[in-house]
Amino acid sequence: MEERELLKQLAKDVKLSIDDEEMESLCSRYHAFIKQVESLENIQTEGVEPLVFPFDREITDLREDDIEEVESADDLLKNAKKTKNQQVLIPKVVES
Repeated sequence: MEERELLKQLAKDVKLSIDDEEMESLCSRYHAFIKQVESLENIQTEGVEPLVFPFDREITDLREDDIEEVESADDLLKNAKKTKNQQVLIPKVVES
């Protein structure tokens, strides 16, 4: 599938409207992205050990998460327009 057709189909799938001017810019950015991915594919990784942890040493000096104050679900749900079964009800935004 050609780039332009692919991008038009993707836009349609996510319900975006893209005019010709935007499509030119999108095609240009898409092409630049694909070139970057292709350059990554050319990196020689043979013999390189997989990186399990991104640092030379394991980080153990991070602060602990301290719970200072917890709001009750009932208090938080008071801010919602509509609720049902302790959940916030919102209007449907995606058509099937």
